[in-house]
This record gives sequence, structure tokens and C-alpha cells, in this order.
Amino acid sequence: MKKIILILKGISYLFSLLSLLSISNSYAQQFDQQYLKWKTEQQAHDARLKIPRVSTREHYLAKPALNSTSSATKINLNQANAEQLQELSGIGQKKAEAIIAYRQKNGKFKNIEELQQVKGIGPALFSKNKDRLAL
Repeated sequence: MKKIILILKGISYLFSLLSLLSISNSYAQQFDQQYLKWKTEQQAHDARLKIPRVSTREHYLAKPALNSTSSATKINLNQANAEQLQELSGIGQKKAEAIIAYRQKNGKFKNIEELQQVKGIGPALFSKNKDRLAL
């Protein structure tokens, strides 16, 4: 008799456990469907955010044009004043004055490479600016 009661309790316990698993499986499927729906909506929202606006594209296209015109201005080593020489990369007030002093002492520059003879202007500084130099 005790064995029968224990077997019935075991069957009852097993039935409860199977019912619980069945219910949890149902909730898991609903959760999966809700998650997939949310993920689809989120991806659609993200795609809308990634569409560039016309004004944004024009803004970014305009900047390089401004920079290229300012860097394309050539500086004449034989005629430039201190202010104009300071527009070159790495050239401050003192180096600009040194360039002018060199020009006054030795005459006009014969080629742009001669700029490296000025104290404080080495190959690295010259190579940074050689595209902007003229005679």
C-alpha cells in the first residue's frame, strides 16, 4: 500500500513537472516572437537614422574646398613680408624675421631649396612647406 501511495505521489509530481515545462515552453515561444518583432522594429528605426540629410552632405563637401584654396596660396620667398611668411607651417615671428634677414643679406633666393640655409629651417620644415613656396 505504501508503495502504491509513493508511486502515485511520484506520478503526480511528474505530471506537475511536465505541466510546468509545457507552460514555460509556451511563454518562451511568446517571448521569442515578441523579441523578433522588437528587433525588426529596432532595425527599421536604425535604418531611418542612417539616412544622410542633404544639408549634412553639403556641409561636409564644402569644408575641403575651403581648406584646399587656403593651402594652395603660394608664398613668394623674395617678396613676402613677415606676416605672409608666418602662414607657412611651423614658421613663427622669429623664423619669418630670419628669412627676411637672410634675404636682405644674401639677396633674392635663387631657388626654394636655398630656404634651408636660413637658421632654424631644416629639411623637415622645408618639406612641409615646399608645395606652398614660390620665387
